[in-house]
Amino acid sequence: MPKGITIGATHYPTKEAVRNVCRGIVQRYGIGGDVADPDDDAFLRHLLERHPEYDLKRGSGIAYFRVMAHTEHGRKSVGLALVRLDGEVADFSWNACLTPLGHRAQVLAALRHAITDQVAAVRNRALNTGQPLVCSVTGTPIPSAAELHIDHAAPTFLDLAEEFIASNGGVDAFRILPDSGAGVSYIELEDKILEGRWQDHHRERAVLRPVLKRINLSDLRRPDDAGTPAS
Repeated sequence: MPKGITIGATHYPTKEAVRNVCRGIVQRYGIGGDVADPDDDAFLRHLLERHPEYDLKRGSGIAYFRVMAHTEHGRKSVGLALVRLDGEVADFSWNACLTPLGHRAQVLAALRHAITDQVAAVRNRALNTGQPLVCSVTGTPIPSAAELHIDHAAPTFLDLAEEFIASNGGVDAFRILPDSGAGVSYIELEDKILEGRWQDHHRERAVLRPVLKRINLSDLRRPDDAGTPAS
């Protein structure tokens, strides 16, 4: 099995190599700086997916990332935070993203991976209608495919996943497929029949919608904004 860690489609030889990427992002943007480069943004989104409290941190959805200063026990440090679609800010530890995932987090990751084709299909349909793309949260145009993100309206992904897990024996009934050691890999369910039932459940219940990858927070805070936060 290859050593190191895979973030997105990139394999890093050590966890320290991933930490160095995070430190580089912090240095480039500085305290209070918003992460603007698409590659940096994509890296952080993939990294955050490994956080043991990913769905809690993600909340209403990720608008973008920011470099933040933190003070704890009188000591000041600089780290990363995500700005949610609803305007809330949540910091996160990149070290927590590099610790082994607990079983529940692995199950949620496997369920999320199992619906990537459904999300991609909705994205492709949105791009191929020939109609202007509009953000479901703000009502503003989505200027390009690079700024298009597909997200869950209510019920949220976590709502659907928890509902399915509870009706299928609880989280301990979900087994994770052992890592093949073939390089870049994804967390998958071992029981493919169960995975298929989850895909059907998601297809029937999920409401997927287009949103801007990054949303101007002032748009979300306007009194006349009729949009609801994505989840």
